[in-house]
Amino acid sequence: MIARRLLSLLLAVGLTAGAFAGAARADSCSLAQMNANACTSYDGGFANLGITERQMLAYFDSGRYERDVASVDGRLDAYVTKRLHDRIKKPAVVFDIDDTSLSGYPYEKAHDFGFDEKSYEATEATGFPAIMPTLRLAQHLRAQGVAVFFITGRRTPFRAITIANLTKVGYPVPTGLYLRPVGDRAKSVIPFKSSTRAKIAAMGYTVLASVGDQWSDLRGGSAEQLFKLPNPMYFLP
Repeated sequence: MIARRLLSLLLAVGLTAGAFAGAARADSCSLAQMNANACTSYDGGFANLGITERQMLAYFDSGRYERDVASVDGRLDAYVTKRLHDRIKKPAVVFDIDDTSLSGYPYEKAHDFGFDEKSYEATEATGFPAIMPTLRLAQHLRAQGVAVFFITGRRTPFRAITIANLTKVGYPVPTGLYLRPVGDRAKSVIPFKSSTRAKIAAMGYTVLASVGDQWSDLRGGSAEQLFKLPNPMYFLP
């Protein structure tokens, strides 16, 4: 079954009836208004899904998405570089994987921004492309002596193909790669990801930054600075 994850995002960012409470309801207009392309419609208070999908395609395909990612990654790089002047012992940065380090956009585009587990896992097996600004960031950090960790919501049986994918597209061998246990049935990834960052800190690392495409990648502490990449395709708690 195709799950419309985009709808979850629209709900999460507030594109609901409440968000449009102040907007005038318009479901009729004059011929003159129609000819002037000045008509609006009331669609239950929700953003129109088809229009939103076209806007997302333009956002990614125009290069705007990659520029926005490069901007965020650049701020992370600048912060870490500044902190390294303080002679930090065992500096580290934590990366999410999907739609932070590896791009799921080709899959989402091919599946009309839908998702089903079987087709997604088949794509995982063949590998996803790198998000280039994040790849360059990871390579630069490693060259500066910063430990690179990956914490992902992918489940532990996918460890081998995940390592292979990261290596194939050019990511440095990580200091640590942590996948979510199969038995973890929490509704949110926050407990898993935050507790894993705490474990990294307990090993003596200073986690200077954590970067992800979902706020659930970042919440829960154990990182000095949080960097949120854009992802208009879906929402994960």
